[in-house]
Amino acid sequence: MDLGTLPGDDSSTVLAVNEAGVMVGLSMAGRDPRHDHPVRWEANGGITALPTPGGSEGQVRDINENGVSAGYVLTATAAVPARWDAQGQATTLQVPPGYHNATAFAISDTDVVVGNWLTPSDEYHGFRWDPDGQVADLGVLPGDTWGMAEDISADGRVIVGVANRAGTGHAVRWVDGGPITELAPLSYSSGAHIVNDHGVAAGSMHETGSGPPIPATWDRDGTIHRLDWPSPHSVWVYGIGSTGYVVGYGYLNPPSPSAVIWDPDGHLTVLPDDGHYVDVEAVDGEGTAVGSLESRATVWPRNGARTQLGTLPGGNRSQAYRITDSGRVVGTATTAAGKDHAVYWTLG
Repeated sequence: MDLGTLPGDDSSTVLAVNEAGVMVGLSMAGRDPRHDHPVRWEANGGITALPTPGGSEGQVRDINENGVSAGYVLTATAAVPARWDAQGQATTLQVPPGYHNATAFAISDTDVVVGNWLTPSDEYHGFRWDPDGQVADLGVLPGDTWGMAEDISADGRVIVGVANRAGTGHAVRWVDGGPITELAPLSYSSGAHIVNDHGVAAGSMHETGSGPPIPATWDRDGTIHRLDWPSPHSVWVYGIGSTGYVVGYGYLNPPSPSAVIWDPDGHLTVLPDDGHYVDVEAVDGEGTAVGSLESRATVWPRNGARTQLGTLPGGNRSQAYRITDSGRVVGTATTAAGKDHAVYWTLG
């Protein structure tokens, strides 16, 4: 299904989808400069422009199960966080004096929004914006120069992100409104950029500066579970499903990269690619992974044959970015004119 664009725009992309099939993302015009307009698509594909109070552009980055979405508006002088209710009405966050360029990236099912802003001393800090309008600076670890919040659990109780110390990243989280804590305090470096609905985070770490990468998950209580990776070469974790399946991409057998999936026990499986270029982006609760193979959106069922998804008439490329547990896959596909349009596929 071609989700199209707003009138006058030429490309679009979906950035998030909920289990009801409601999608949010961008309708865009031009390339240099590119103008981003936040939009919402109903489950049947109908598009609506989201208001941008104080500006004419912005981005909507996430949507929760109640249809409430979060992102930011670009004004003439700064980025301002915004939350849009299920009817599309916007509320913007007034940032504290001296704080600026605040962007929201994720929202919980309890309407807690997280994002990042620049402090009066021009350092990045994460922030938490509660439904009652209260906002809090999430701070940094002792000795760190900056920190960023990147994702939040469905209940709003677990926030994950990254902090920086002497140029090295460290996975961090905030639980139940408490102070920042490090997820892998004994490691040389780490990163955990995603968390599933149940508060399980996924990422990777290095125990020493020259040691191999270790993909891992962290339970709600902070317990580390290492994922299989029998290679000293790079690996990146891209997605975690509702039941703990994890997908990623790395150099298991160089020089060619591999798309991989780990089951909830951490066991590794290489997704079949027949020697072609492959990428994987997301996974559902049953272990069905989505991504692309030879520039075509592709699905890898946990127990079934790999399937390449359709393209738009006259187009020759597509990419799948997200999959819901209810079987909706979203991504982009090229039109006959070579423009990228937001699309969705429904799995049988």
